[in-house]
Amino acid sequence: MAIPPLSSKQVGAETMKIRISPYHGVMAAVAALALAPGAQAGQAAADASGFNLALDVTGRLVLAETQGPVDDDIVDGSLVALRVTPSVSLKRGDTVLTVSNATTRAEYFAETRSDRWQNNARVTADFGLGTATRLQLMGERSDNILTAESSLVDEWEFGAEVQHVLDGANRVALGARWRERRYDDAGRSSGQGPRVEAEYRRRFGPNHYAYLRGRYEEISSANDRRDVQRRFISASYQRPIAKDVRVRPGLAWYRQEFSGRTLAGGGFRRDTVWSPEIDLSYSPGPWRFSLGGRYIARHSTDPDFDRSGYRIAMEISHVF
Repeated sequence: MAIPPLSSKQVGAETMKIRISPYHGVMAAVAALALAPGAQAGQAAADASGFNLALDVTGRLVLAETQGPVDDDIVDGSLVALRVTPSVSLKRGDTVLTVSNATTRAEYFAETRSDRWQNNARVTADFGLGTATRLQLMGERSDNILTAESSLVDEWEFGAEVQHVLDGANRVALGARWRERRYDDAGRSSGQGPRVEAEYRRRFGPNHYAYLRGRYEEISSANDRRDVQRRFISASYQRPIAKDVRVRPGLAWYRQEFSGRTLAGGGFRRDTVWSPEIDLSYSPGPWRFSLGGRYIARHSTDPDFDRSGYRIAMEISHVF
């Protein structure tokens, strides 16, 4: 998408809840093994540049039209946010292990929306399978995230992706994930379901690409209001226009269906969204500055969600 969210999870609108997740214990154990002297010594022998520590600090300002329910962040949500992401990577041969933790604080402009803390802890293992194919395995624990079916969710996610380079210009990728979610509602209901996605990338030159992406995902729950199916297709084109400057226009379409949210006149809620967008970025060294805009044209069978609006995002980040 032309305006990347602060992470793969969106910042939502509810009040902060502090939890100590068992996933953070797993993260600590993996990091401890990775940083053990024996591991470092073996790694140094295999690859002198195989150990890397990084800290990514990102500030973001979002300006958006606010026309609908406060638990809907697709159009709503003018905010300022700060994200801090420390990470550690270990490389041995064609295998890379990365452990990261992104903590985000979002302050909303509207008094009707509660400020929020959000956390995403992630482990990925990337393997080379020959000269043209790579396999990535991932696990992630997220707290206080916004999803299509709820504004406050805790989630476990596990998945895999295969990338294959057809030739010097063409690459394809196919991935699948499984999500387990817990909702902050009166019954502490839960939901689960798959997500599958595919991507084709065409390379024309340095920083010059065209992308075509498709995705299908669903969540099933004993609470019918949490049931959702989503289909997503997007196309984008990125090209350099000056040193360290890139422009990226794109167009996205998706449809989401909530079979458990019946309407007074019959049927259920179904949203269809078209979103033209454009992003301009400048990346000198460890800095990145971006300015992006999108117009979200949404048509819904539920009148409360049948509306459109703009969304503008400005972002500054630095990697230490």
